[in-house]
Amino acid sequence: MNIWINLILDVVLIGLVTAGLIQATRLIQHLSGLREGRIEMERFVREFNNVVIRAEVGIKNLRQAARDSGNDLEKMVDKATLMRDELHFIVESADRIAGRLSQDASSARPAAESSAQAPAETVTQFPPKKAQETLSSSQASRAERELMQALEKLG
Repeated sequence: MNIWINLILDVVLIGLVTAGLIQATRLIQHLSGLREGRIEMERFVREFNNVVIRAEVGIKNLRQAARDSGNDLEKMVDKATLMRDELHFIVESADRIAGRLSQDASSARPAAESSAQAPAETVTQFPPKKAQETLSSSQASRAERELMQALEKLG
């Protein structure tokens, strides 16, 4: 009977050792799967880190480009504002000069009709000397001087 008990205990121990080996084999397979997963995860993290770095560089470049564009746009707006102001001044000056010319022309008509001078002589005195003197004595802008030169060439 003692032999039977030893035999049963040996079979039970063999069964337990076999079950342990099977579990150890499964555990080794799971561990190798985890190692492969860890290697994949490390590769993914490295690639993700590279993508994040490229995105940060891209964002910095976009910010710089936006700053540069904003500065350029601001300069263009400033230039346009200056040009608008100068054009406004030119239009006002031209209106004043046109008013003076109209006034001088209307006062010159009765004098031209009463005198025996030819109409061509009154037309050749365009713009009147009074307007030229007024502009030269005051601080005329470049635009006013150019306008006066253009009017003299027409006359």
